[in-house]
Amino acid sequence: MYSPEKLHPVAYLGSLVNGFKNLWIPIIIVLFNSREAIFSGNVSQKYFLISGGILILAVVLFGGYDFLNKFRTRFWIEDGKFIYRDGVISNREKELDISRIQSIDFNEPIVHRVFGAVKLDIITPGEGIKIDTIKKSQAQSIQSILYNEMDQLDSAVEIGEFSRWPREEAPPVESQSEQFVTLYEMTGKTLILMSMTSGALGAFLAIVFGFINLIGANFLIEWYFEVFEGLIQNIFVAMGIAVLIFITAGYIIGILILSIKYYNYTLKMKTDDLVVEYGLLEKKHRSVNIIRVQNIIIKDSLIRRMIGYYSLSVTITSDSLDSEEIDGKVELLPFIRKKRLYEIIDEIFPNYHVEVPEKIVPFRGYRRYFQVMLSIIVIITGIVQYFWFGYAWMIGLAISAVFIISGIYSAKNTGYAIYDNEINMMATGFFSRSHFVIKQEKVIQAEWVVNPFLRRADLGVITLVTAAGMMGSSASLKFIDKEDIEKIWNWAERGNSNGEDITGSNQSMADQ
Repeated sequence: MYSPEKLHPVAYLGSLVNGFKNLWIPIIIVLFNSREAIFSGNVSQKYFLISGGILILAVVLFGGYDFLNKFRTRFWIEDGKFIYRDGVISNREKELDISRIQSIDFNEPIVHRVFGAVKLDIITPGEGIKIDTIKKSQAQSIQSILYNEMDQLDSAVEIGEFSRWPREEAPPVESQSEQFVTLYEMTGKTLILMSMTSGALGAFLAIVFGFINLIGANFLIEWYFEVFEGLIQNIFVAMGIAVLIFITAGYIIGILILSIKYYNYTLKMKTDDLVVEYGLLEKKHRSVNIIRVQNIIIKDSLIRRMIGYYSLSVTITSDSLDSEEIDGKVELLPFIRKKRLYEIIDEIFPNYHVEVPEKIVPFRGYRRYFQVMLSIIVIITGIVQYFWFGYAWMIGLAISAVFIISGIYSAKNTGYAIYDNEINMMATGFFSRSHFVIKQEKVIQAEWVVNPFLRRADLGVITLVTAAGMMGSSASLKFIDKEDIEKIWNWAERGNSNGEDITGSNQSMADQ
């Protein structure tokens, strides 16, 4: 890997696919504008020949350029850097400092798996590198070598020495993979249970709405009434049955989608490196260096909490738009029992102090968790009740009750706990909780928000931000006492030598 390497031969075939991919919108526009002539049969053979010739020429031009670019692509390791070079008319070269690499990931789409190829994604706090279609053995070798280089660089820094470059080739991939220890492997029963509690309907809806955008909603509605109008005379019964069928089928299909996505989910560890592998049709490999983790996030929902299951994520830094997850979040354990979760956290992050935060929202802050949404619901319900539906108040009352209960749940679970140079923050949402564990030196911004209404009640909102992808990772505590905000503010301010990144919104600390 210290000499320039090429892409997998299948990458060149992908250039043809890319040629059609870049032209599919113009093709659809031409076919749509010519639909009447095509269906009427008034299109001459000459028209088809000319159109086909232009299409082939365009594919050759677009695909040919991409082919040459991939043919000239090279990548290698040299002088503590991973180097990637491509370009046709002009050469482009990227250099990544190995010591700053956050994650080394590769994915295996189903077509790539047939040819033993993968897509490699190397992420750093700055611009990353995405290599399309290389041999799986190459990706494993790159991952193994970079891990070794990073370990040796860390060791060299600790003893104040820097090793010589280039080093000898790393040991074979097989011997490297033996050093990884499996920490967790999801069973089939757990996979189904996770899929049933992980927004399976949402996964299905994402596909359905994409399909509707393609063919149009009117077509589906007309088809439905053509099939059922003879069987069901009452339109409200027909719509109710349609919703019931849609939700039931969507939930089942959503479970299947998530089960395929997270199939054989495995978490492995070697020294300071973590690797997660999962997927049936498209197999994904994501890696994280523990030292470069910005914060820990433990999540649960009301249903998952009742059955004793949680999820674990971490965030890393990256400004790369090519990265699959621009928010920098890496899911380590999507579904695991609470006791086992904390055992693994102690093993992976022994330098973190994880504890359940103390609940600190005062009673006067409870209504603020639902009052805005409640006002919106009342207004919408009143309009619908007056103009269209006489029983809208019943639906509005039920929805209002749900949001009131959700707001009380959020208020009862919001809190924090400071332990030396760490803070545990429990941020809440709609029947869900996010437990953030943040080191003091990782905080890049603190924001204290207050308005006249909150000032009068001695309440406020504070947000701590850590680096994560391009967006940053934010943990907010809403409607808590001014005294608690001051404690968190002072803690965060001590973690910054000059306080330059500690900012307030609407009201500075001095004005409080």
